[in-house]
Amino acid sequence: MKFGRQFEFYKIPEWSEYYFDYKGIKTVIKFLDKRRVKKKQLKKIKILKARLRRLSTQLIPQKNLEEIINNTNNKDADKETESNLNQSSDNIIQTSEKKPFLENEKIQEHEQEIVKKEKILEAEDLSGYTNEEKLEKFLKIYKEKISFVNEFFTKKLEEFEQKLENSKKKMFLKNKILAKEESHDEMEKNKKQLNAERDEMGYAVSWKRALSTLYNETSWLHSYHSINILAIQKIKKKIKKIFKLLGILNIEEQLNKIDSQFSFFDDANEKLITLRRNIKRLYADEFTNSDISKASNELESRLQGAGKMKHTKLIYFYFGIIISSIIFLIFLNEIPSEKNNELSPFFPAFNFGLVIIESILGCGLVVSVLRKYRINYVYILEIDLKSRLGPEELYQNGFMLLAIWMLILLFMKLSLNFDFFGGHFALFALILNSILILFLFLPFHIMYYSFRKGIVKVLIRNFFPIGKNTVRFKDFMFGDILTSLNKPFTSLLLGYCLMSCIDCQSLNIRSKECNRDTIPCFIVLLYPFFIRFTQCINRLYFTRKKWPHLGNLIKYTGGLLNTIFSWIYSTHKTTETLILHIIVGILSQGYMLFWDIYVDWGLGRCGKNFFLRDKVVYPKFWYYGAMIIDAIMRFSWTWNFIPINKEYDEWKNLIMALLEAYRRIQWCIFRIENEMWTNPENYRTILAIPELPLD
Repeated sequence: MKFGRQFEFYKIPEWSEYYFDYKGIKTVIKFLDKRRVKKKQLKKIKILKARLRRLSTQLIPQKNLEEIINNTNNKDADKETESNLNQSSDNIIQTSEKKPFLENEKIQEHEQEIVKKEKILEAEDLSGYTNEEKLEKFLKIYKEKISFVNEFFTKKLEEFEQKLENSKKKMFLKNKILAKEESHDEMEKNKKQLNAERDEMGYAVSWKRALSTLYNETSWLHSYHSINILAIQKIKKKIKKIFKLLGILNIEEQLNKIDSQFSFFDDANEKLITLRRNIKRLYADEFTNSDISKASNELESRLQGAGKMKHTKLIYFYFGIIISSIIFLIFLNEIPSEKNNELSPFFPAFNFGLVIIESILGCGLVVSVLRKYRINYVYILEIDLKSRLGPEELYQNGFMLLAIWMLILLFMKLSLNFDFFGGHFALFALILNSILILFLFLPFHIMYYSFRKGIVKVLIRNFFPIGKNTVRFKDFMFGDILTSLNKPFTSLLLGYCLMSCIDCQSLNIRSKECNRDTIPCFIVLLYPFFIRFTQCINRLYFTRKKWPHLGNLIKYTGGLLNTIFSWIYSTHKTTETLILHIIVGILSQGYMLFWDIYVDWGLGRCGKNFFLRDKVVYPKFWYYGAMIIDAIMRFSWTWNFIPINKEYDEWKNLIMALLEAYRRIQWCIFRIENEMWTNPENYRTILAIPELPLD
């Protein structure tokens, strides 16, 4: 996603006019670039005037038309040519005033657009300047924009500091009155003073609400600072590149010299951090017995806001359906059926649905954790700004699908026990999977359409990742998630195989042809690793960086080989295939474990935090626990060697699929957090990330 769109998203509506003029400065940069000077604007003017000519050929004098065409076709037009274009445009406008039929809306729109484009071209044209004059003009514009942002930030900071001081004074007076340590006259005097100074800060609703409101405003200001700093860094990166092409090498020194004149880049942010700390301290002294940690948690929870009551009620409703269905299912299982039918033959079709539902609920957990610790997953994953899918919505939809899953399973058990629907037991599995597929691919603006559309786009784009900017961080994340869902997808294939088997449906039996060792199942197991393999080749080719992309390529080569030898062993169980399967499995999974911990999570370092990294956000025991769990889960494939009754195979497959989904949920929490601080695979050119807007 383009940074310009992200920048607009992070703007606080009340302050939208006071942000850094990223778009305007970017326009200036375009005119400084020798490779792109004026071509784009001139092309737009040419197209607009061609359309205008088609609309008004019979009324505009032919001489004026020829001048317009000639002037537009001249790609190397200088200032004089652009002035002629302005005069031609004025002639068109004057002619339109004389000709009544030129009041047509389309013609007027074209005229206005032409004038607008020409004014931009004239205002920003730097083609007649020397390189030093271009630099001087740009630095002047840059300084003006920085000064504007700095002035607003400083003004707001002083305003909030004054509010905090007023709050301290009022709380001090309140405490003195409550303590009754003064004489009657002094108490009355303080009461009058306190009442006289009431304002929106003092008694908005309560003292807690007042301090929370102030803390919220400082959070806005912190977000304002972080996104503007990032925008300025983006502009500096672009302008350095342009002026180095123009032969000016000291551009960075001159930009830094301008930055040093404004407190916005250093001192002001330190003051803001100190202000936020003082608010927490005051809140702690008044309401949490000087417990700073508790005060911080309360202020953050008020900032994030409580979950919507609507979502909470629906979640409880769905949870009630789930519990009731489980109880009823247990009761039905105790009732002997006439035909002694069981759920096991068609259970693989339900296996897939349950893992997908766990993944949706896991997404809600991931988002909740990232929001709590202020990790900007929206920016990192380039989530569509129209999507407002938060943890409450994810939990609600996950529990809704789980309730549907339980009800369909319950109805299937009823049909097995009492022989409903003429023995067509596969009908229920078909309904369940149809609901799950529609939930993702429904092409209507309901059920979070923009979010679902984004997932489908990522999925389609990465079937064959071709192109320089094809593989983004969200593509790599989605590809890794798919590698953890390959076994549930084989369950889906197995379920559809059973549904298409007439004997399986009527007699409720398993067909020998429907198993996990078929070629289609092998392709489904292999393809997610192939997607990541091609993504790594793409990144290696276009970035020319052997680390980490070559290492990542080796990782997924191991994943492909491990899948191949695992499938060979399952189809041809010999001593040789067993040995190969074990050797390749240990090597590939061991390397993947190393990659998870050292590269993806950035742990295993020697520093102030033992075997972690210097910058950690979560509690330290989370990291140690996650490493242990990841190591156990990476070698869960060895459980296949434990002898088990065949009738429990699907239960074993379900448990392993659920555990793998959990491992991936845990991996996402730490991978996105690491991306926030270290950018290990260089998906961002600038490390800084703006603060997550929670309001």
